[in-house]
Amino acid sequence: MSDFEEMIGEWGDRYFDPKGLGGWSPMLEAALERFKSLSAKRSAQCAAPEHKVAIGWTEDKDFNAFAGTTEAGDLIAIAVNVPVSLSLLFRRVLLFKEFLPFLEGLPYDQVEPAPLPPEGLLFSLDHGPSHVAGDHGPLRGRLANFMTQIALDYVFMHELGHIWNGHTSLMKERYGLGIVEEIERDNNLPVSAIDRQTIEMDADCFAARHMSTAELLEREWLPANPAWEAEFGENSTYTIIRNIAIYLALRCFNEAASLVDMGSRFYPPVAVRQFYVAGTWFAAMSKDKEKEFSEFGRMIVPIIQAGEEAFSFLTGKPVDAAGAKLAYSREGIDYGNTLLRNWARLRPQLDPLKRGGTLAPIQSL
Repeated sequence: MSDFEEMIGEWGDRYFDPKGLGGWSPMLEAALERFKSLSAKRSAQCAAPEHKVAIGWTEDKDFNAFAGTTEAGDLIAIAVNVPVSLSLLFRRVLLFKEFLPFLEGLPYDQVEPAPLPPEGLLFSLDHGPSHVAGDHGPLRGRLANFMTQIALDYVFMHELGHIWNGHTSLMKERYGLGIVEEIERDNNLPVSAIDRQTIEMDADCFAARHMSTAELLEREWLPANPAWEAEFGENSTYTIIRNIAIYLALRCFNEAASLVDMGSRFYPPVAVRQFYVAGTWFAAMSKDKEKEFSEFGRMIVPIIQAGEEAFSFLTGKPVDAAGAKLAYSREGIDYGNTLLRNWARLRPQLDPLKRGGTLAPIQSL
């Protein structure tokens, strides 16, 4: 029995063997190996090669993922529902000709998929079809796989951020339960909404910071969008598409694009999350790639716009412009400053609990 199997059993959840899902198994096995590689690289970067995280799949369908810390160590469990749902999500949306229309490859008589409710997009093993009918052609089919990998990397790196930045240890210290669950359908962890939203923002920024400067995936096959390249510079297509993958994965949680009832919500609105994800991503690229941050910052608008259009195609709902407006509004900026002030309070508590590296400074989370 592996460390993960033993630890996940102690949490009361069930291990899922990646070899046990038929045609989906190669994707599960490849993703798991990539997660382990990303985790090992993070340990090596922080001069803590002895630090290990037990990583694996769980068949529990009541949440998407969780990061946990016990006396036995750290673990990250991702529901098998996640890779299946993300793969179907991107395969479905890339059958719409109007999604990323600069791409070619769809037959002229391609029938677009019927709309699904958001639950059918998120929980594909509970709802919705188990496959997507249609001919993507080689380019869009490859892009569906690419965007799935980006979204999966983001899910994993977000969970890794909860561990490395001390979030799970803080939960264990406060409540005796070192766990941070994602998109759970029932959460009884007695953490305040503002603290939860703050650590989620920090985990988002951790993922963005490391994904932006990670070893680049092969991209020579990806055509450039002439409009993006003209406005934002060379290779902007690659950057924007990776961020669209993240935005759409988050958007499918169908959270309201408003700041209403934030006292009972676990996450910032998705457009605000993307504002910080992309801002952190672009700031890291500005530092490491000698690009001006302002040049990248303008890319946030087409990222949110494309993500909202994609969500509209998938669900049959009208395109919602409220998210982009909220991200740049005074109300949205004030809310972000509230999280940053709370980060100033939490950071000293997290600093002695982190696994290594440096926590985000207060002024640039």
